This record gives sequence, structure tokens and C-alpha cells, in this order.
Amino acid sequence: MELYDAIFYRRTTRKYSNKKVTVELLEEIKRVCNNITYLNQDLNIKAHVVERGHIVHFLQGKNCKVKAPHYLIITSTKGEDYLENIGFAIEEIVLNLTTLGIATCWLESNLKREDILEFVDLDEEVVQDEEVEEELNLEQPCIMVAFGYPGESEQLLRRDKAKIDRKKLRYICKKASRKNIKIINAIRFSPSVKNCQPWVLYNDDDSLHLYEDKQKKNLREMSKISMGIGLRHIDISCKKHAIPVTYEKVKYKKKIGKEYYISIILK
Repeated sequence: MELYDAIFYRRTTRKYSNKKVTVELLEEIKRVCNNITYLNQDLNIKAHVVERGHIVHFLQGKNCKVKAPHYLIITSTKGEDYLENIGFAIEEIVLNLTTLGIATCWLESNLKREDILEFVDLDEEVVQDEEVEEELNLEQPCIMVAFGYPGESEQLLRRDKAKIDRKKLRYICKKASRKNIKIINAIRFSPSVKNCQPWVLYNDDDSLHLYEDKQKKNLREMSKISMGIGLRHIDISCKKHAIPVTYEKVKYKKKIGKEYYISIILK
């Protein structure tokens, strides 16, 4: 299975088998995590493989809603569009895991930097003062991905990609040109917080302008990560269909209830 196919058949898995992923496969997952890409190169985004899931269970406590044998803890410095860049970077890992037969689930995290220092390799030295940490812009845990083998009642892949609770294309991109439909369709299958599907595209001759439907305060950070996930799906689709693109910030029209993110320039 290719990454493009994984977009349409991946399912979010919330119940996992206790069976651990093999050592060989964990090494392959670590290799994938060491080769992530994202748009803002001033950031420092990392995906840390936590083999012993019980550590995360303990640290999360009652907030551990999904118990898996393994996790990815995602850390990042802060900067322009850092949450969107996290979504863009890590969705490629998630889809790679799908192609390897591994189930996944995006998860919010309440972990702090000091919680993970003993088992996650961060670049910077230990700093005790939170205000100093913020001023230095050190790596902070931002989100997690649970992974492993699906439980007995769970399926790894979606059997029928037509049966999915997603907005129709006409609600995502009004007046979409025929040549762009095949790349826009990929964003429909993106996972999003509370299935809010925040992406809205506006089409012109050579560009797609990506906006975010503004969300309630408690969903805003995860919604921005969802935006990055959606952009990664478009990126993979463009590569699949041999459509060269660049991503740029341009002068944009303000839209009521929406926030401009980025433009996809089709070459």
C-alpha cells in the first residue's frame, strides 16, 4: 500500500491489542520518525518513539483515554504555524505506519517537558524555571500518537472508503475546477479534532487558498494541527498525480468566520 492509498483506507483505532510491535518493526518506525519533513524550517519538530506504553499510561493518569502498547510523543519549539507544521509532519508518519500494518490514533497530551526528560532524548539542557523555558523556546511535548496492533473488535483499514462521515466536496471547495477535484478529495479523508473538518478551499486559476473555519476556544490548537494534516493529504495527492506545487503566504481576502492559513500554488 502506498501513502496515497493509506489516506483513504486508514481508520482511527482507539482499542489496542496488548501484543507489542516486533523489534524489527519498531526500528523501521524509528527510521520513519527520523525522516520527517515540514514547511517552517525554523522549527524543531521531533517524533519520539516510546516503546513502553505503560509509562504514558501512568503519566496521563485519568486523562489516558486510549491505552496502547506504544506511543509517539511529538515535541516542538514554537514559531510561525508550528501547530500546523506538526500536523503536516506527523501525518506522514501516521500514514507510513498504516502501510506497515500498524494502527494509530492522534491524541491530545497534558504532558510537560519535565515529565518526559527521563525517557525522551531532548537536545537542550534541563531548565527548572517554566518562564525561562518559554523565553529560550525549548522543545515542548505538544501531542501524541498511540500505535500498535488493533484489538480483536477493531479493523485496521476502512472497508468501504465511500462510507465516511465527511463533508461533501462542494462544502469544502466551492467552484472547484475539474482538474483540482482529484487533489481536493484527499483532504476530505483527513482526521480532525471532534471531526470538525475545519478546512475550506477557495479556487482560482493557479492556486488553492486554504482557510480554517474558526473553532471554539477548547478546540483551536487541535484544529490547527488538523489543518496541517489536511495540507499533508493535499501534498501527497499532488505528488501522486505529478502536480508540482509550492506553498506560499499571499495577500488574501478576509472571510467571515474563517482564518487564512496558506496558499497552494499549482505549477
